[in-house]
Amino acid sequence: MITCIPLLRQNASSRKVVTYTRPDRLSDLPNVLLIKILSSLKAREVAQTCILSKRWRNLWASVPCLNFDIAEFSSLNSTESHRRFIKFVSSFLLSIVENASLDVFHLICDGDHPFYNGISDAASAWIEKAVKCKPKKLQLEVFYYEGLTIPDSLYICDSLEELYIRMDSGRQKYLFEPEEVYLPKLKRLHLSDFQAFAYGMEKLRYGCPILESLSLVYFLLETQNVFFGSLKRLSMTRCYFDYLDFSISAPDLEYLSIDGGSIGCISSNKMPKVTEASIIFYRVEETEYDVLSSLVNVEVLEITIPYLSELVKYALKNSLIFPKLKRLTLGRFCMNCAFSTLSSLLKRTSKLEILTLYHDCSNEVDGDCCCMVNKSKILQIVDCYRRKCKTKNSIEKVEWFDCKCLKEVKVLCNKYTSGVLQLVKRVKLSTKGLKKARVVVLYYGRK
Repeated sequence: MITCIPLLRQNASSRKVVTYTRPDRLSDLPNVLLIKILSSLKAREVAQTCILSKRWRNLWASVPCLNFDIAEFSSLNSTESHRRFIKFVSSFLLSIVENASLDVFHLICDGDHPFYNGISDAASAWIEKAVKCKPKKLQLEVFYYEGLTIPDSLYICDSLEELYIRMDSGRQKYLFEPEEVYLPKLKRLHLSDFQAFAYGMEKLRYGCPILESLSLVYFLLETQNVFFGSLKRLSMTRCYFDYLDFSISAPDLEYLSIDGGSIGCISSNKMPKVTEASIIFYRVEETEYDVLSSLVNVEVLEITIPYLSELVKYALKNSLIFPKLKRLTLGRFCMNCAFSTLSSLLKRTSKLEILTLYHDCSNEVDGDCCCMVNKSKILQIVDCYRRKCKTKNSIEKVEWFDCKCLKEVKVLCNKYTSGVLQLVKRVKLSTKGLKKARVVVLYYGRK
């Protein structure tokens, strides 16, 4: 294909138009590459390419990755944007090649007015159409629409390898109660704002034989036990359980993440293969630490709790030892106040190499430690450090980090204060010559 571009050139006698031609290299690419380029665009942008030239006229109907987002119609008023969006998606899906196979189907419907439910019936039909195209990845993000039902055909789609569903009606959680679950190829599953009973989780367990990654967000579990034999990654964020003695069983689990929620007395059966874990607690109850008993073989561990003392008490009471732990992150509390307690915990991590301390500065007074009881002791230690005092009495005031393999200590904080400076100097005193102790200041949770 040749593209003609008119150029103006000024001669000595008169002005004349000279035509310069050059090949359209983009349109000369094979269909496989052009379709791959179109797959990275939103569905509306894909449809607009049909006006570029005859070469592009029918390519959009063969794109295997469809991404429908109502935000593309946000320039219109709410009712009109819904109407145009429904018409566009319905027309697009009717026009795609018959018996076409999809790699990705992504639908985002985020409405501004909860009372507008016209999209509910249409969205169910869209999902049904997408399932017939045997997608490998299906992602649904639907907010503020009541009456939307997920077709049962979605849960028996034998081509799905990844499924992401986020439902939010603004009032109550979406009930997970499929008649049948048969997803033989599914490896990754994300469910958000759902409610599930025991029979729903049992169907999910037997219907996903090779499930490797499960993520539950704002999930209400009305069951006592969850068991997944093949699961390798489990993430639970703001989950709530009806049973105080809720337990998790996943013998092949390698990664575990628990972020708050009403976790009650959550316990986990032994997970010998877990090598990485992230645990966030918002309350201080001894029963909440039961999950740590299954993490004795963990190599990377992040624990966020209000106070460190309760964790240490539990570790001492239950004789917890982490012989393989190499990277440990602790926070968010005043590290100066918990410094001596921290040393007691580190005695149980003989192979620790990297220690990250998230120092909470929110309760500091004029940049100093928030705990007035320990304030004078901290200042004494810092003063000894400044004067390079090496007397026996000064050394006794230092709580040594008994970690022979320790290579780096990193202090994270949301602002740089004198309290942070005190902490860094205490770390240098307590690590027996450790050279690498650095401070990273975070702004709004980011480095």
